[in-house]
Formats: sequence, C-alpha cells, structure tokens
Amino acid sequence: AIAQHCRNKENEVPFAIATNSATSALHIACLALGVGKGDVVWTTPITFVASANCALYCGAEVDFVDIDPNTYNLCATKLEIKLQHAKANNLSLPKVVIPVHLCGQPCEMDKIHQLSQEYDFAIIEDASHAIGGKYKSKPIGNCEYSDITIFSFHPVKIITTAEGGMALTNDAELDKRMRLLSS
Repeated sequence: AIAQHCRNKENEVPFAIATNSATSALHIACLALGVGKGDVVWTTPITFVASANCALYCGAEVDFVDIDPNTYNLCATKLEIKLQHAKANNLSLPKVVIPVHLCGQPCEMDKIHQLSQEYDFAIIEDASHAIGGKYKSKPIGNCEYSDITIFSFHPVKIITTAEGGMALTNDAELDKRMRLLSS
C-alpha cells in the first residue's frame, strides 16, 4: 500500500524494504548510508526517540535543529543557519539529516534538499506520521528530495500491521544494502 501510495505516472519508488518496525528501518537506513563512529546526524527534537537513536545505534553522535514554530517540523531556515555556523567554525557537519513530517505536515523538503547538495549530507525522511500526506502535490515518500523515506505501521499510525516499518528509496545500491541489513 505504501509503495502504491508513492506510485503514479510521474513518481515511482522502485524499492521498498519491509522491516519489523520503523525504528529498525531508520537503523538500517543509517547503516546503508555508512553512518558510524565519528559521524554526526542532525534531526528535530520534536519526534519519537527512534529518529535520534538510529544514529546512536551506529556509534554516531546526534545533534538537533530547532523547529518551525508554525509546523513544529525541523526548520529549513534554522538548518541553514546551523550549517553555516558549523562550516564557519570548523565544527562537524552532518553526514545525515533526518527531517520528520509531524502529524502529516510536510517539512520544507526542497530547501532541505538544496542544502544537502551544498553541504554534502544525505537525507532520511521520517514519514512515520505522514502516510497519505502530500508535499507540492506529490506523495510524501517518493524520495524526490531524500535518499530514503521511512514509514511506520505501529498501531497508532494511519495504516497499521500491528507493528512494522518500511524503507523506500530510488537508489538500487541503497536498496541492496538495506535488504542485506534487514535480514
């Protein structure tokens, strides 16, 4: 259903990996992107702990980007300011940024993606709360602005399997790594 949600004539996410939970999907996504000791992952402080713990499981450090007070999502403007400050002061830049689409409200993914190109970080969209959501009239989860998107099927989510998660990507190599890691 999730892979179908992200498919239409313009959008097709060719790879979807089922996991036992979104927490596991986040973990294998970090591993597939090579997150490890010495790396830093940035995410929002307004999320379930799995969005940060996935980096800790890999031995990386976690840092937080402040939220937009209107959406409660990771703020792209504050992300840009934090990136500029880190670069200017020779501080660690993130290997991965994990924006979280809170309560179906999308993050400003085009701006976050543009920053990823400028500052060379990967993006894992945590769309656990965004099944069925749209961004710029396209389904959240199509990976247009991210390397990997994660969905959750926990009992409190819109679509449930009593538990479970899924990682979607457009990248065949990331798909291969996540499939190996998931088993």
